[in-house]
Amino acid sequence: MPMLNMSDQMTALEIVKRANLPEPFKILELMRLINEMLIDTPAYEANNGTINVTLQRNIRPMGEHRIYNKGVGRFATQTSLVHDRIAVLEAYSLVDEIMLEHSGNVNAARMSEASAILKGMGLTQARTLIYGDERKPEEFAGLMQRRNSLADPNVIDAGGTGSGLTSIYLCAAGPDLFHLIYPKGSNSVGVTRTDKGKETVYDRSTKEYEAYRDHFRAQYGIAVRFPDAVKRICNIPATMNGDDLIDIILEARRKMPQGASTYSMYSNVDILIKLDKTARDKSNVVYYGADPWGREITHVRDLRCRQMDVILNTESAVA
Repeated sequence: MPMLNMSDQMTALEIVKRANLPEPFKILELMRLINEMLIDTPAYEANNGTINVTLQRNIRPMGEHRIYNKGVGRFATQTSLVHDRIAVLEAYSLVDEIMLEHSGNVNAARMSEASAILKGMGLTQARTLIYGDERKPEEFAGLMQRRNSLADPNVIDAGGTGSGLTSIYLCAAGPDLFHLIYPKGSNSVGVTRTDKGKETVYDRSTKEYEAYRDHFRAQYGIAVRFPDAVKRICNIPATMNGDDLIDIILEARRKMPQGASTYSMYSNVDILIKLDKTARDKSNVVYYGADPWGREITHVRDLRCRQMDVILNTESAVA
C-alpha cells in the first residue's frame, strides 16, 4: 500500500514555513484565524498556470479471471476533465507616517495595522471556498455550488425545509482527493506582500497626507479530484438534536474514500455547540483531542471539526 510522505500532506502554512518565508507565513497565520480550512487542507501547485486540470476517473470492477491458454478482454476507465481556476484576492494597507514614527518598530507597526485587513481577507477567502460562484469571472465554484442537488449521491438530506437551514461539509484531503491549489511556479503558495513605500495619499475628504502603503495578495482555489472526497450534509434545521446529527455525520463519514491524509468537517459555531453538548453523553464517538499542532478541538471519530462561521444558518432547502 503506498504511503504518503510529509510533502504530500503539507498545508500552505507548512510550505512557507519550511521555505523560510516569514511574510507569507504571517499573512497565512492571520488568515487562518478566520478560515480554518487553511489549517488542515494540503496545498499543491496548479498544473496549468492558474488553471488546474483534473482527470477524474470512475472506478468500477475490472479485470477478468482466466484459465490457462485463454486470454482476457480489454478494459478502460471512464474519465472526465474538470478545470478548476484560481481566484486572486488583493487588498492595500495604509499607515500614517507620523503614527509609524512614534511606534518604535516600523515593520511591526505596519503589520499590526494590516492585521485587520488580513483577517478580512481570510473571511472573504473562507466565504469563497464555501459559496464561490464560477459564473462570476473573479471567483471559482465553492463547495456549495459543487454539491447543490439531492440527485448527487454526495449530498445528504437532513430533512429540514424552508429557509432557516445550514450545512456541514466533510472533506477527505489528499493529493488525489480534495486539496487547495495555488499558481504554478509560485514559491510562496500564491501569497505575497509588496512594500510600496511612502506615498502621498488622500483621506475621505480628499486632503493629502504621507503614508506607508502595503499590497497584499492571495491566489488560491480548490480541486476535488475524487467526487466522494467532498460530502455535504444539507437542510439541517436549527431544531435538529445532536444525536440525530451525529448519526448522519457517521453515516456520511463511513462512505468517504479511504487513504486520505486528513478527514475534516466544516460547520459554523452553532453546529459545533451541538456536538460539544453531545460529547457529554457520547464521548466514545464525539470527543475532545489535540490536532497535530497541539490545539484542542472536537472530533467525531477521526473527523477534525473545524469552525467556518461563513456557513450560514439561513440557507434555503436543497431540492
